[in-house]
Amino acid sequence: MKDVSRCLDWGLAVVTVLAAIGSVQRGSRIALIVENVSFVTLLVLIYLLFAMAWWRLRCTWMDQAFARWRTWTSLAGCVAFSVGLGLPTVVVLGSIFVGMGFGPRWDYKLLMFGFGLAAFLLGIVAVKNVRFPVMLGGLMVSVVALILPQGV
Repeated sequence: MKDVSRCLDWGLAVVTVLAAIGSVQRGSRIALIVENVSFVTLLVLIYLLFAMAWWRLRCTWMDQAFARWRTWTSLAGCVAFSVGLGLPTVVVLGSIFVGMGFGPRWDYKLLMFGFGLAAFLLGIVAVKNVRFPVMLGGLMVSVVALILPQGV
């Protein structure tokens, strides 16, 4: 079972990196199609990594084989990943409910980048089972924060 999980981890890593690279293509009409498809693929993979991180944390939470500080670090990484992923939703809902153009007065892209970077750094010392989705997911949330245009 661990071999299947490791193959899934590496496969998702390769597809995620390819989607991130493809989403910054510029140029002709074909490049625009590749960029759009890659960006949607990247978002789907980020939500898949989000689900993987929380599921693996749930599976390892009660396991006494891991140090408690690593388990708590994994929880902090999952929370940072969740907050970084949810910030654009807060901005969109804030602008809808408060009025068009009157959303939050803070730079959500910088916060999204910071929480993604925090998830990446916390994922480095997280429990081994949770390490991959938190690290890669945090890194990709940071990349998406850099890719998003300001007007979103």
